[in-house]
Amino acid sequence: MLSVSKSRKRPGSLVLWLVAVLLLSFSLTPVAWATTTSNLPSSTTTVLPDASSPSSGTQSDPLAPTSQTPATSPPHSQAAAAILIDMGSGAVLYAKNADVRRAMASTTKIMTCLLVLDTLPLNRVVTASERAAATGEEALRLKAGDQLTVEQLLYALMVKSANDAAVDLAEACSGTEEAFVAQMNAKAHELGLTNTQYTSAHGLDAPGHYSSARDLATLARVAMGNAEFRKLVGTVSYTLSLPNRPTPLTFGNVNKLVGTVPWVTGIKTGFTDNAGFCLVGSGGKGGVSLISVVLGEPSWAPCWADTKALFQYGFNRYQPLVLTQQSVPVADMPVPYHLGLRLQLVTETALQATILKGDKVESQVVVDKQLRLPVQAGEVFGRVQYSESGQALGSVNLVAARSIARITLGTKLVYFWHRFTGWLGRVL
Repeated sequence: MLSVSKSRKRPGSLVLWLVAVLLLSFSLTPVAWATTTSNLPSSTTTVLPDASSPSSGTQSDPLAPTSQTPATSPPHSQAAAAILIDMGSGAVLYAKNADVRRAMASTTKIMTCLLVLDTLPLNRVVTASERAAATGEEALRLKAGDQLTVEQLLYALMVKSANDAAVDLAEACSGTEEAFVAQMNAKAHELGLTNTQYTSAHGLDAPGHYSSARDLATLARVAMGNAEFRKLVGTVSYTLSLPNRPTPLTFGNVNKLVGTVPWVTGIKTGFTDNAGFCLVGSGGKGGVSLISVVLGEPSWAPCWADTKALFQYGFNRYQPLVLTQQSVPVADMPVPYHLGLRLQLVTETALQATILKGDKVESQVVVDKQLRLPVQAGEVFGRVQYSESGQALGSVNLVAARSIARITLGTKLVYFWHRFTGWLGRVL
């Protein structure tokens, strides 16, 4: 610190010398300013209301449940076990005996299909064995020696629920059905399906063959991440030509909600005496994608109705939310060589998401670019990131609200003169 403030002498030539040194040094040095402040906290939270009335003017879907229970209340399912989850986050929206081990019937084929898709090319030709041809109940009625592609067999597996197709594909993958079942169980272990065990590729009743509603929902969520799987389970009908048969075989999806309810996208039915009527379903509406499981239903009618009621309940638990509008000021930065001038950073676009009512939405402001002049309006300096319960919802760029020209020598001289005289006034 200079001693002129104590002597009270006129600064004279010393002051002028200091001014000259400062102006010369700063005018020759490029400056990058990165100090940033935000008009919002770096992390903010929004809690949405946990109630709403059903929307008016909606049209009823085919196969609608007969229950008059409001869709905002948890449904009263006749299933022995059930669950409803968010396909994106995995959040559980409804559960009933979700971890009880039960026979799962042909919902087994979800795992069969997933493993085949991971292992075999769709155009590979598979020759049916005697064992595959002898597999009973729902079937293509394959004959030993019949040759079909993996793709054709997968449509038979997931649309028609053909048991002989399951064995045919298992043998093509692993040599024997037993070896394939070992792979199924290894995959179940890998996915953390602690209440699942397989003894066949098709799901006919057998001791030790079981799963739970929660495990099936977890598996379905993984499977629906595969585009080819989604295509298979969303198919309304399929036609294939069997070798040495005069007439092509056309079959409809055994999941009667597919093609009947517009927002249903899959997935797989199942029925045996031990399992009862079962359905692993998927659906999407209004930006929300859900997976449902009902096990042990008394007949197909409540199977369809309870699945629809679960979906409607789930859809009504969400609401659209505008996270931000366009051009909203969020942060600002000091502008080099301009006393008191700050550059506003605003949102580049609007952003909307569909949010579970009652959940917390958090926002985080990130500014990771230094301010160097000149600045063009719309130049990106950072972003605002939005998340819900740890799940990313999206982000919006933070951009300069205005342009600022390149600094001239005259502007620098004025700036440093004001800085110096201000300092001098404090020390004298």
